[in-house]
Amino acid sequence: MSRPHNTQGKAAYHHGDLRRSLIDNALELIRDNGIEGLSLRKLAERVGVSQTALYHYFKDKQDLLLAIGETVVEQFTQTLIDSITDQPTGKQLEAFVVAYIRYARENPELYELLLGRTTWKNARPHAFHQTARHSIRRFGDVLQGLQQNGALSADIDTLRLVQVSWATLHGLCRMYNDGLAFTPETIEDIARYAATLLQQTVARNAPAPGSRETDRSVR
Repeated sequence: MSRPHNTQGKAAYHHGDLRRSLIDNALELIRDNGIEGLSLRKLAERVGVSQTALYHYFKDKQDLLLAIGETVVEQFTQTLIDSITDQPTGKQLEAFVVAYIRYARENPELYELLLGRTTWKNARPHAFHQTARHSIRRFGDVLQGLQQNGALSADIDTLRLVQVSWATLHGLCRMYNDGLAFTPETIEDIARYAATLLQQTVARNAPAPGSRETDRSVR
């Protein structure tokens, strides 16, 4: 237990910001030691408070993990938003998938917390789950916007398209993070190729300019 962490934790406690300090320090512990390496005892020692103080904010380790997950969702979502900001329309999808893959590759423990079984399988309901689902729906909102504007055929099931696309990205991330396959360069190339295939699907099914379908979509 280092003195800087003790000082930071006690200062946060006296200023009424202990919960924020606990989450921030827990994030660092997860980055360094993984989810299994986080415990309420270690976190209390790192922040410089009694373990009892943690129970004022979190029922148990699972509750702490779900609270941390909310912060991770915010970071992940902002990363995806930043990736497409100021990008031309034709490059947004590629930028999005590369940012997704890169976040998971560079933050494997946080990605596991965000979309792994620890926080999803048999987990009790928590605000984290709603926040996470909302983040993933952003991709669906983009495709639905294209459909409403006539850039994507009304025959395309955007929900299924989102699910297939997400399954592809998530599968790539898990295969890499689990050590099953791919180098950092290869996984990003595959992600770009997946984006190209999706864009080709969108372009192939887009109604021709001036068609009745386009006219209906913009009215």
